[in-house]
Amino acid sequence: MTHPELEVDRRGAKLTAPTFEALTILVIHHRTPQLLGECLTRLARYAVGARVIVVDSGPPSERPALRERLLGAELLGVPNHSLAHAVNCGLRLVRTPFVAHMNADVWVTPETFPALLAALEPTEVAMTGPVARTADGRRQHQGPTYTLLYRRLAAQRGEPASLPVPWLSGCLQVLKWRAVAHVGGMDASLRFYNEDMEWCFRLWRAGWTCRLVATEVVHLGGASTPRDPRFLIEGYRGGYRLSQRFRGPLYRALHRSAVLAQSALLRRWGREAHTRAAFDAIFEMFRHQQFDRSPFGATLGSDTDA
Repeated sequence: MTHPELEVDRRGAKLTAPTFEALTILVIHHRTPQLLGECLTRLARYAVGARVIVVDSGPPSERPALRERLLGAELLGVPNHSLAHAVNCGLRLVRTPFVAHMNADVWVTPETFPALLAALEPTEVAMTGPVARTADGRRQHQGPTYTLLYRRLAAQRGEPASLPVPWLSGCLQVLKWRAVAHVGGMDASLRFYNEDMEWCFRLWRAGWTCRLVATEVVHLGGASTPRDPRFLIEGYRGGYRLSQRFRGPLYRALHRSAVLAQSALLRRWGREAHTRAAFDAIFEMFRHQQFDRSPFGATLGSDTDA
């Protein structure tokens, strides 16, 4: 997947020190204005000189109030299609050799961008990301593989330590523009979840690497995700789409069998009605192997949303 509008040559940009004038930060926002205010306050303090663009997917009627919280940032309104679509809309405005995208519920520190940008200096590194902690200080759970990576990172020496990882959380990713121009933007066919993993997998396939860096941010997580079964369905659909693109036949067969077994159980015995409804749809999707169509319409809201 290639985005022609992104194919701009920005080679020759070699970062030898934290230079925030060379960085554009895309803040992806959806109806959490108080969190956005704290996010932008920290960016104004700790990323001086960076161009900050708030990419807002909320109702247009709410944007005038957002302008009072921008603290010098720009505002770009986009449809509520997907995180990937919002990121891609922001990428079209980037004119710097480095770009970051982050959720509005992520709080950075003075060390965040210096550490992430410094770890991008090796030629082969396309993307870096931080260790995310919850509001109560726990490392954000990203699955058992990520738990092992956290332990390996903690055992490393250096300032700051970093290590190559298969993928990085989409709560905050920093990239070289050359890498974006090479592989294109995010895949907007993945409407919710999995788009961050897919981007990293595509970078690896193209010969780049992604590195987890021992610098920490707070990620509140899930601040704008409603309790709607379609989000769970889309997560399972997108996960299998990744298996189709990047895994072999045996892995795909095991993946499908595991989901069929899980959804057969939870469609009947799930604790809540919306959970049972979601797993009923997931079971049918995997039984009939129909993975091309997202459960969402034009937006991530109701079918009547504009």
